[in-house]
Amino acid sequence: MDNTTGFHALLEQITRTTHDLWIKGWAERNAGNISVRLAPDQIPGNPEKNSEWVACGFDAPELGGELFLFSGTGCYMRNVALHPECHLGVVELDGAGRRFRRVWGFTGGGRPTSEIAPHLRAHGARLQASGGADRVVMHAHTPCVIALTHCLDLDTARLTRLLWEMHTECIVVFPDGCGYIPWQLPGSLALGDATAEELRKRPMAVWQFHGTVGTGPDIDTVLGLMDTAEKAAQLYNLAAAAGGVRNKLSTEQLTTLARAFHVTPDPDILGAIQS
Repeated sequence: MDNTTGFHALLEQITRTTHDLWIKGWAERNAGNISVRLAPDQIPGNPEKNSEWVACGFDAPELGGELFLFSGTGCYMRNVALHPECHLGVVELDGAGRRFRRVWGFTGGGRPTSEIAPHLRAHGARLQASGGADRVVMHAHTPCVIALTHCLDLDTARLTRLLWEMHTECIVVFPDGCGYIPWQLPGSLALGDATAEELRKRPMAVWQFHGTVGTGPDIDTVLGLMDTAEKAAQLYNLAAAAGGVRNKLSTEQLTTLARAFHVTPDPDILGAIQS
């Protein structure tokens, strides 16, 4: 596969996924954003090299020289498929990871998502945690997960236990758990740093009152990860509305699942579950 073929295949995946996010109700107005650290066979042909460098506002030396596909700030996910070259763009980081410049897309003066700091911090954390395998970061306004953050007192262990106990698939899909991040200003470096701290240990996190951040090696894996957590949150909300959660997966059942599917759950979280 040459670069042009690989890049266009990635664009097709992105446009399909942005449509999915819109249809699911996870991307109202200009909500949600996606970034991909490009593999060598995904770099667009004849990238531009004369755009002005823009300061990131922070240092990301572990990402120096990398190229990223970003959804644009103010981008409506429902419109990406109509004009991907307007709503998406590829940027290159300089060798120190301090500046970026456009090399493809963002026609009409677009620029990367305003949440570029959390995205790059997430990429740096997962680059190290996954040995370079994880390349995708996705954020969406997952309604049932957001609802949990309004009605329950949560932390990483409590949120993970709730999701694991509500849906058989969860401990298999995210055995390392789901991080919980108390509210921070969207797009801020503080949010990026808090997100990176959780993502060094696990591939997904929840931003209080805001949504879910998923990471992984490819777009389908990340969307599936977030979808599984959202389904478990939906089941909890439905059960709570119907009179309360009276039955849930026990520690023994979760352990049986983990053994059967050859995954190793976070022992601190699994050990804290009360059957």
